[in-house]
Amino acid sequence: MNVFYETLSGVLEEIRSEGMEREYVILPEDLKEAEAELKTERKKFEALLENLQGKKKEILESYMSAVEHVHFKEEQRAYYQGIMDGVLLLSSLGLVPKGKNVDELIKKLK
Repeated sequence: MNVFYETLSGVLEEIRSEGMEREYVILPEDLKEAEAELKTERKKFEALLENLQGKKKEILESYMSAVEHVHFKEEQRAYYQGIMDGVLLLSSLGLVPKGKNVDELIKKLK
């Protein structure tokens, strides 16, 4: 990861974290349903984990930790991509002057 990306992602993450208490403008019904299903399935999974011991339990816990980490990184990428799409849209509409800075930003994030 380059220094530019680390700096930009730090700034964007700070902005994102500050907005955690706000209501989402976009909250599709299917997301609500998926979250409810996940909550139900997580309870079953946690009950299963309680009955496991040793290596099997460690493997499942490690796997779930990796899944959650990847999910978080995918969510971050989608968030950053949305910002970049917004910048590109504003640029293509002439609301943000297209120049070296926008092009450099896009190159560095690729």
